[in-house]
Amino acid sequence: MKKRGWSIMLSLIICLGMTMNVFGETLHYEKEDDTTNSLLLQKTSIDMDKQLRETLESLKAEQASHASEDGEFQLMAPAPPLTYLQVYAAISSKHPTYEYFSENQLSSIEDHGGDEMYIVTVELGYGHTQFAKMGNVLLNVVQSEAIDLDNDSIIDGWFYWWDASSYESGNFTYQNTSSNYPWNTMSDAIYIK
Repeated sequence: MKKRGWSIMLSLIICLGMTMNVFGETLHYEKEDDTTNSLLLQKTSIDMDKQLRETLESLKAEQASHASEDGEFQLMAPAPPLTYLQVYAAISSKHPTYEYFSENQLSSIEDHGGDEMYIVTVELGYGHTQFAKMGNVLLNVVQSEAIDLDNDSIIDGWFYWWDASSYESGNFTYQNTSSNYPWNTMSDAIYIK
């Protein structure tokens, strides 16, 4: 009987550990280290403009209202689905300050390129199969920064920096799929001059 009890307890711990990765996390975080050693990224910081903040906050409020419609307090809930995604900014050696893009912008205004070029994406919610391409070539994430809209130590979304340093211009595409229901896929694209 004792062996069976330990087996059941061990099975529950393993199952609980495997399911925890899809639940929202409460944690303390800092901006991840810049793995590129890029002076360009070290000298400049990304700003969240008023319009983006308002958009993300309204989407988060909408999610919260749907989650609390039953009137019950939940101690633990699934991580929010991916609900917003945008190609947000670009910075490069030729244009060493961030050029911020509007939601429906089709092309950068500034001429980018040079030794270094990074394209920033922003998303609200949790995704798990993200990728970015310049042309048809996959790019690497070199830096990320968590977004906490209401200072509750729960990560609401992410900024990602994609390394496009070997390109002067081209079509940039970003795509991600939600980690949980409704498992939607979202994408955005822009032409970088």
